[in-house]
Amino acid sequence: MNRKYFLFVAICLWAVALVPWSGAEPISILGIGNPKSLSYRIFWELRIPRLLVTLSLGGILASIGSAYQSIFRNPLCEPYILGVSSAVLLGVVIAETFFHQKVGTPISFLFGLGLAMVLIFLLIVFTSSAKASSDRVILFGLGANFVLSAALFLLLSVQTQSVGGGTLKWFFGFLPWLEMTKSVLFFVSSLLFLSILIAFSRPIDALRLGDSVARTLGVSPTISRNAYLVFTSLVVATTVSVSGTIGFVGLVIPQVCRIVFRPASMRLLLAQSFFLGAVFLSVADGISRSILPPFEFPVGVITTLIGGPLFLITLWKKS
Repeated sequence: MNRKYFLFVAICLWAVALVPWSGAEPISILGIGNPKSLSYRIFWELRIPRLLVTLSLGGILASIGSAYQSIFRNPLCEPYILGVSSAVLLGVVIAETFFHQKVGTPISFLFGLGLAMVLIFLLIVFTSSAKASSDRVILFGLGANFVLSAALFLLLSVQTQSVGGGTLKWFFGFLPWLEMTKSVLFFVSSLLFLSILIAFSRPIDALRLGDSVARTLGVSPTISRNAYLVFTSLVVATTVSVSGTIGFVGLVIPQVCRIVFRPASMRLLLAQSFFLGAVFLSVADGISRSILPPFEFPVGVITTLIGGPLFLITLWKKS
């Protein structure tokens, strides 16, 4: 088992190491060491920062997915289930349609984050009621998703002249090209986020056993669940503002981790989900840039095409 474990990890690391070499423009090994060459600029100024962004986003989405599935005791939970992503997208489209703000500008980010905060506030109010079980919270999120998605498509249908390619890319997930400083900061922030989740993973372990058991262990289900929802929803809102919605990472990766690694605690599951999610999204990004260069497919389409069959295989094995 240990040999298989280390072999699997080695294959993952090898796959990630190949990602910066994929793309429309070929680069040479000798060139990446010469600051005056084109290969050096492409490798260190474009592809390595892009790799850091994909590792960060994949790790964040997968770890949030594993936390949600444990908190709500539902294997179908994923980072976008509570409607936060739809709220961010709606805010961005409103900013673009009525205020002529392009995707990625600070104003569009504030609109998306503001609408997400409104939804989070409503979610907190709902979960504070005595009748708000975990299943009802999920249903609330699904209902909010339907309403926000309907408003989003209605706005896109009415204001077709204001809809550009930038907005449409957000529906399928895309990865930005950031400079090295911002990419490193984003990567460090993702590791900090993982550290916070791991440090406060004990309540999640308790919630996995059910609300009644959690109370006997001294954990308040309502307070703990609300705290995690607020924290993770803010992080999800930030990731959607950066990359749009990237499907199947937070849904499939935790399931694969449970099968491959069989973690004994929530801390291990969070760390393993972060690692495998980072690998999965980075490899998907490499594939999206290599299928038909120089055209770049939306990475969310690639993750869905890969994650969908993985999800079906997982269900088949469990049946």
